[in-house]
Amino acid sequence: MKYKTNKPFTNEELLNMDIIHNPNTKLFKDQNDSSYIIKDFISEDERIMLKDYFDSEFALTGENINDHIFRITYPMKHKLISNIIRPKIYEHFGDDIIFYSDISNDVMSVGDQFFKAIRPYGLHTDSVTHIDGYRPYKDIIIPIHISGPDSFYVTFNQRYRGHATMFMNGRSISNFPNYHNVVKIQSYEDYGVENLDSSNKDKDRLEKIMPKHIPISVYDGLSIEKVLKWQHRNAIVNDTSVLHAPTEFSDYKIGLTLHLMKEDKEYKNSLKNNYTSWSNLTKPIKKIYK
Repeated sequence: MKYKTNKPFTNEELLNMDIIHNPNTKLFKDQNDSSYIIKDFISEDERIMLKDYFDSEFALTGENINDHIFRITYPMKHKLISNIIRPKIYEHFGDDIIFYSDISNDVMSVGDQFFKAIRPYGLHTDSVTHIDGYRPYKDIIIPIHISGPDSFYVTFNQRYRGHATMFMNGRSISNFPNYHNVVKIQSYEDYGVENLDSSNKDKDRLEKIMPKHIPISVYDGLSIEKVLKWQHRNAIVNDTSVLHAPTEFSDYKIGLTLHLMKEDKEYKNSLKNNYTSWSNLTKPIKKIYK
């Protein structure tokens, strides 16, 4: 299944601009916890069940995003996934957790996904900020499979308390993301990234471990908080405002990522006067073929 949306800028324009769907960088004030791993969050039998389910279900309902990410959207709507994962989430975080899968009415998912990645994501945050009454809380990613050598997940000390954003300082890419902010021309400081470290003390380490297709300039001003191993059955947890990215991997990996939310009646951020509730730049997405 693939989708098409309008592209309001030319490739040349996109190479020379930042893309800001939502400029609000103070959408939440909490989120000051360290990132961590939950050991043995799922059992080996559950991991195999989830892996087999991904392989079979993707053939039926999966989405191919630029031949880069192959995903099943709204995973908590799938009974097998929900039965395994939901009780564990409630046990660890409390039963007031809200899943994006349960509350989204979007045409295309911009939150939870069960994915197969064949190329590492770049540096980003994942805050799903556009649903009135629900504020971002935690990201949890559950490694299901990795083909090839070990991979890791890097969290940084820097935080961005705004809309989901791709941080691409120095990258010349003309993509137009439907949901994410993109920062690549102006400094991260200009857009409200907190706690930048001009010493770049971790530059040498980042050059060794991060994806080779991404220039080191992307991490300018950042310092490493944690380097967490992508390990089957464990779960990786970070505040949704934490800048993070995977290290290099050579083949592919499969993971389940969930953006956990909390109900908050005072939280109102829907972009209701625009084409969609989550972007002031894009018209509604249309499914073009399966």
